[in-house]
Amino acid sequence: TEDDYGTSYFYRGDAQNNNVYFGGFYWKIVRMNGDGSIRLIYSGTTSGASGNSTSINGTTYQYSDRYPDPTYVGYMRGEDFVIQTSSETTYNDIVAVRKYYFADDYTFDKETKTFTLSGNIISEGKTFSEMNSLGTEGFAKYSYTCMKETTDDTCQKIIKVNKYQNGTTVKAQYIAYSSTSLEATRIDDKDSNAKYFLDTWYENNIIGKTDSNGVLLISYIVDGSFCNDRSFYSGNGYSLAPTTLYSGYKRLISDSNKSATLKCSDANDKFSVTASKGNAKLKYPVALITADEVVLAGGKYDMKNQNYYLRTNGHFITMTPTSFSSNSAFGSLFSVITTGKLSSSNVLVPLGVRPVISLRSDVLISQGDGTIENPYFLKLS
Repeated sequence: TEDDYGTSYFYRGDAQNNNVYFGGFYWKIVRMNGDGSIRLIYSGTTSGASGNSTSINGTTYQYSDRYPDPTYVGYMRGEDFVIQTSSETTYNDIVAVRKYYFADDYTFDKETKTFTLSGNIISEGKTFSEMNSLGTEGFAKYSYTCMKETTDDTCQKIIKVNKYQNGTTVKAQYIAYSSTSLEATRIDDKDSNAKYFLDTWYENNIIGKTDSNGVLLISYIVDGSFCNDRSFYSGNGYSLAPTTLYSGYKRLISDSNKSATLKCSDANDKFSVTASKGNAKLKYPVALITADEVVLAGGKYDMKNQNYYLRTNGHFITMTPTSFSSNSAFGSLFSVITTGKLSSSNVLVPLGVRPVISLRSDVLISQGDGTIENPYFLKLS
C-alpha cells in the first residue's frame, strides 16, 4: 500500500514472526514504511503479554475536566473558545420519565469552563412533557436546562428549548464554550492527554537508555509521520454543528466499499518531529497507531477478529477521529476492543495507550526468528 513516502509493506492477520525485543520491551512489527523504516507497536514488558499489560497506561485521550469541543479529537489541539449559540436543531437526548431542572438564565465559569442554571429556577424537577403542559409557565418562561436532576449541577453545554415536539424530542439550540473556527481547532499548541503520557514514557524509558552494547536507544529510532486525520466529510469540524463525521468514519464505517489509506490528506494532521516528515509538532518520534493501520493488519469496524496480531484481549485507542456530536457533547476516536473489533470510543473514556515508533532502515537482526518465544534482537551496523 502506498504511503506518503513510497510503498509500505504490512504484516497482516495472525502473524507469528513479527516480534521484536528492544529497549527492555516487546514490540510487534506493523509495517515497513515507504521510506524503508520499520514501524513497531508496543506489546508489553513480558513475552506473550495480553490485555492491559500490552499498554503503557490506561488513560483518557483527553483531559476529563475539559469541554469536549471538536478540537479535542486532536492529538494536539487549539483552545480558542468563546461562548456560542448554535442554530436551531433537533435535540433528542432526553429520557421521557426523567425530571430535569429548568431556568430563565445561566452563568458561565471561565476557569472551570462550565455552565450553571441561574435567575429564576423551577421549584422542582419536571419531565419535558410536564414542562410542556405548564403552557406559559413552562418552556416559554424557563427555556434553559443543563439536563441535570439537581439545580446546582454544572454542565458543559446549555440547552435552550424553543419548541416541544414530544416527551423525548424538542427543537433547541446549544449554548457552549467552543471553537471559533476550523483553524482554531488545529492550532496544535496543547497536548492531548495521550500525547503527554507517551512523551513522559519516552523520556523515562528511551531517552538516555542504552542497549546491551552501550548504544543509545535513540540511535535506533528515526522520525516518522503519524496521521491524526481530522479531515471531514460532513459537519464543519468546529463549533456547534450538530454532528461532524470525519473522513475515517466514511472510509472505514459508512462507505459500502471500505478502504484504508496510509496517506495523510492534510499536512497539519501529519505529526512529526521534523518538517521533512510532517508538521514538526512532536517533541519525540512516538505517537499512536492509526485506524487505517489496524484495518490493514486485519481489523474491521464492528466485526470481531480474534486471530490477528493487534488483537490483545485489551482495549486501546488509535489516533483516528470518527465523529463529534453536539447533541451528546463529546468527540470520538477509533479504538480496538477485546475481541479485536474496531470500535469508536469517547475521548473521555480511559483506554490503553500503546506507543508506536519507527526504527531506522539499516537496523540489523542480531538473533531470533521473530516468534514470541524467540523474538528479534537488534543491533546497528
